[in-house]
Amino acid sequence: MDNKEKTPVWKRVLAWVGIVVLVGMYLVLLFEALTGSPDTYNVFIGCVAATIAVPIVLWLLIWSIGALTGRHTVASLDPMTSNKRHDKYGNVIPDGDINTVVFDIGNVLTDFVYKDFIRNQGYDDAMVDRISAASVESKDWTEIDRGILTHEELMERFAANDPGIAEVFPKVFDDLHGIVIGRETAIPWIKALKAAGYQVLVLSNFSERALNGCRDAMKFLDEVDGGILSYREKLVKPDEAIYRLLMERYGLEADKTVFIDDTPVNIEAARKLGWKGIVYTSYDQVVEELHNLGVKY
Repeated sequence: MDNKEKTPVWKRVLAWVGIVVLVGMYLVLLFEALTGSPDTYNVFIGCVAATIAVPIVLWLLIWSIGALTGRHTVASLDPMTSNKRHDKYGNVIPDGDINTVVFDIGNVLTDFVYKDFIRNQGYDDAMVDRISAASVESKDWTEIDRGILTHEELMERFAANDPGIAEVFPKVFDDLHGIVIGRETAIPWIKALKAAGYQVLVLSNFSERALNGCRDAMKFLDEVDGGILSYREKLVKPDEAIYRLLMERYGLEADKTVFIDDTPVNIEAARKLGWKGIVYTSYDQVVEELHNLGVKY
């Protein structure tokens, strides 16, 4: 998430002015010393003073210009690299038109590895596919995310999808630890966006059992500014109601919001409401598309 924008020309010019002044003074000192001038000592003292004073003066000048243009506050101690605007409270104002980034969770901030989860319980590939088809890949899986069925009711639905292995489902889904695993990019990504002034939210079809079973993979939830997990609201994507609820709850402006999800139908639902949308295929692809939308961090 490095900001690859070049340092503004005026900052580089001021830096070079400082370098030229200091180098010039030391060249004068060298000349005075080689010629045995009686002023050598005074020139030396002047060089030492300038070595201290010139950087301070340049720093104050750059900081003052930044403060006047809204790029710095009293707390902005690094004027050479902080190119962000701040509001009167010292909060960073994001560049561009977008001010909120909304993330899906599964296969965006985490990996949803349900087949590995099943395989690790001792089932061969054929059985993994069979269990998956009757459960995670069925329309009934959405109901675990909606949060309106008990665990027992859900197991009954899976069993109805494949009665021949009905006894397997309660064993496989007794504990969901490991069905979701964390991604190393999640927390640094969120922190970088927030440091650049963006509000960061989540909007995910997610069950209470998966949340409780995979707490280690969900540590990034402590870093975001909020969001909606479907089971809490009894709503799931791509139902328009869940998007509108997020907008209402966090005061979102549709044209200033970008949503990142790995499922195209969920992105289409967001776009119909005026949001920007990015279908996640890879981390680098999303970073590039965010930058193309003016999301700089």
